[in-house]
Amino acid sequence: MSNPRKKYSDAQNVALLSQVSRVCPLCAEPLFYKKNGKSFKNYELAHIYPLNPTKEEKHLLQDEERLSDDVNDENNIIPLCEICHGKFDKPRAVEEYRTLLGLKKKLIDRSGQEAIWKRYTIEDEISQIIEAIYDDPELENDAEIDFTPREVDEKLDSNISRPTKLKIKGNVIEYYIFIRRKFSELDNVNSDFSEIISLQIKTYYLKQKNMGIDQQAIFENIVAWIYAKTKPKTNDAAEIMASFFIQNCEIF
Repeated sequence: MSNPRKKYSDAQNVALLSQVSRVCPLCAEPLFYKKNGKSFKNYELAHIYPLNPTKEEKHLLQDEERLSDDVNDENNIIPLCEICHGKFDKPRAVEEYRTLLGLKKKLIDRSGQEAIWKRYTIEDEISQIIEAIYDDPELENDAEIDFTPREVDEKLDSNISRPTKLKIKGNVIEYYIFIRRKFSELDNVNSDFSEIISLQIKTYYLKQKNMGIDQQAIFENIVAWIYAKTKPKTNDAAEIMASFFIQNCEIF
């Protein structure tokens, strides 16, 4: 018997499109286009493992990972533009299958992170420090201070890419002393503030570590969490704060 093609609800379509940010994950083509003031869909919901594989496809993919035993499960579905969907399906290729499966796994992981964000909070006052990164003139006074990020050097492992490692070290050198001073100023108002923040960051980090996530992904997840919770002007500020907490020993 062949598997029937499932009709996905509007909510499921929205969720799947949100996962890929409304662009084709293979070619970055927008999945909607406008004409005469109206939006039209430019996507199809692709089965990563075939809905009804041929004998050749079964043999080709017999040893490959699957994200669900149910081919119609949303974990096996990904929106693609019509052209990429056609190329992916015909002819089926192992490397392309692995690429799309890998992309979907990352999307699922990111969706899981968004659910975790809701359960972990950061004190609102941290936004004051983040805002200071952009416009506080005192930051210029710290530029001449010689500071070596020893904790960063000792704690980052081989899973952290070289560009990320250099970015973290640069952030620590430029901003660590400034941010530490800003935390101290807030502690003068609320003596427990920096300790509360440190515990919140540490708790979120331990959740990531217990999930078996590597350092590169943990750093990216913490940056995304800080950004989602504090809404800074740019993602740079979230990266700077995450770098600070690596040096300060809450992370890694």
